[in-house]
Amino acid sequence: MKPVRVHEEVERHRELVLLACRSLDRSDPPGQASGCVSMRSGEAVVISTGEEDGEPPRTGRNAVLIDPEEGLPLLGELAWPPPETPAHLAIHRQLPGGGAVIHTREPATVALTEAVGAAPSASATVLTVAPGPRSTSGRDDVAGLEKLIDLSGPVTAVLFDGSAVFTWGRSPDEALSGLERIRELGRALRPAPAAGPEEAEGKTW
Repeated sequence: MKPVRVHEEVERHRELVLLACRSLDRSDPPGQASGCVSMRSGEAVVISTGEEDGEPPRTGRNAVLIDPEEGLPLLGELAWPPPETPAHLAIHRQLPGGGAVIHTREPATVALTEAVGAAPSASATVLTVAPGPRSTSGRDDVAGLEKLIDLSGPVTAVLFDGSAVFTWGRSPDEALSGLERIRELGRALRPAPAAGPEEAEGKTW
């Protein structure tokens, strides 16, 4: 691994990533983290660690500095990045001047994003990506994902493998705002559930 220059405010960047995670976790089941946040810090990327399938819920979060090419922790880092790290890096490579990336696997948000993607008249564009087979290491290839996750057009969000939604921005707050915009658009597009018999009887006209 070649030397990676880290920004002098890297610890502040860790704080910003973890602060954004608190907002992201509010919509998740208590004690669980169904997504993560990443941010450029010089040549490195700070990414939060989240829950992996089958793991018991954690009560805290961590943030790890990783190499932007291979997604591996830098020397001295104790945590391990999440499985979606290659997709984060593929998006980071296309963000001018750095920025932040967020993803969530929350089922409700995935369903709302699918609704936006299925509506051609929606004021947002969702890119649906279905990655191919993983490498022998069990990880997605960053360069291969960069070809699939093409942000050169008017893409607002990425629906990855039908199970994770990615948004981005110049800062974690801007990335969070992009995620909330997709949720709002999805709620507006999805029809309200029909009232059941008991609800209909209880109405006064």
